[in-house]
Amino acid sequence: METLRIKCITWNVQTSWPEEDMSTLLGLKDVKQNMTSVKKCTPPALPDIYIISLQEVKSQPQNVVLDMFFEEPWTKQFLDDLSAHNYVRIAGERLQGCVLNIIVKKELVAQLRDIHTSVTRTGFGGLWGNKGGVSVRFSVGGCSVCSVNCHLAAHDGGYSERVLQYNTILHSTTFPQCSPTTSILYHDYVFWMGDLNFRLASSISGEEIARLVSKGSLEELYELDELKKAQSARDAFEPLTEAPLTFPPTYKYKENHVSDYDLSRRPAWTDRILHQVLPDAYEHVKLSAEQTSYSALQQYRQSDHKPVIAEYLIKVFSDHRERCVRLQPTGDWRVCEGGTATVSLDSDVVVSNSDYIALFKDNFCNMEQYITYCYLPEIKDQSGPATFTVALQDDLIHDAGMYRLVYVSRLYNCYLGMSDAFAVQLSPQLMPAQSRLGTA
Repeated sequence: METLRIKCITWNVQTSWPEEDMSTLLGLKDVKQNMTSVKKCTPPALPDIYIISLQEVKSQPQNVVLDMFFEEPWTKQFLDDLSAHNYVRIAGERLQGCVLNIIVKKELVAQLRDIHTSVTRTGFGGLWGNKGGVSVRFSVGGCSVCSVNCHLAAHDGGYSERVLQYNTILHSTTFPQCSPTTSILYHDYVFWMGDLNFRLASSISGEEIARLVSKGSLEELYELDELKKAQSARDAFEPLTEAPLTFPPTYKYKENHVSDYDLSRRPAWTDRILHQVLPDAYEHVKLSAEQTSYSALQQYRQSDHKPVIAEYLIKVFSDHRERCVRLQPTGDWRVCEGGTATVSLDSDVVVSNSDYIALFKDNFCNMEQYITYCYLPEIKDQSGPATFTVALQDDLIHDAGMYRLVYVSRLYNCYLGMSDAFAVQLSPQLMPAQSRLGTA
């Protein structure tokens, strides 16, 4: 078995913009310090996969329209920070203020399969998206992973509505029939997070909660937690596991304060991350999800919620061989002209007429950032391995530099292959006169 590192982040950002340094949240601070330190040391390993869920992202009509043409600001900030470490966003989904992003190491892209998303609205009886859940599922190393980001009903006294909304998301979320499993809890690994909005029992006041937090009496408070009650009563989240709460309630803080609560609302652990693993899903092997951390980052102050992170080590099949495609650029590639590439398919790759080859800059950080593409030629005989040549001759290639080719499979809903980085050069007629003389 092989071990993958997964980092889950959930944060209700209270309609704010990404104003603070996100390096600590992403676990990049130690890496950056090591890069600038005179005495180099080994930084903590970065995750293979980030699952980042946000709630209350600005979702007024003008923001949604802008996001159609420009990257959503929080997503852009995370990708800007992670791109230097060779991460790429492979999928995401949005339901008004609920945003979920899956960001993986670039070398992992061609190992992912069956990437699908789903949206479930629960606000106003399912007619409105102010509350609800977004989900992304994929397979890696022969194992299926499902992540859920949800924002449940708020306020004291909303327990029954939160339970109802959880069950609506659980039973209404489905993925396409072409995916290996269509329901959330049938996946090998499930990571469920968000602003779940569960409160503490009504028998305790906000002032008393704050006093117990200041004393460090978190275990006493946890006994009054509604989510714990929901699991014990099998009302909601009963199949999922949560690590012990060793951090203070994550809501509601005074604006721009590190640790002072705004007692207009009773403090509560509204922001949570839970998981499920099916250890015996396969014969002769046991899957496992070892949780290595669960914490809230108190230093972030731009929201009345604190961000919560959880890190896991999961087991997948190290010898799992996926059908794949190899891409090899041929000849010279030129700006405004493009070039050609050889495409080799494994014998078990089934192609569709909507598969295509996409060209990306080498430093791309989002699978939607392709420069140009071409569809596959018709392949009449698919009974064995196939090799053919494609041409991407396009004046959309404006810049010299390093690029990559990616095979996009619509049938498997994933990326079956990625080339090594290769150079695209200026055409001779576009070179400065002095450069042309120097090469003559």
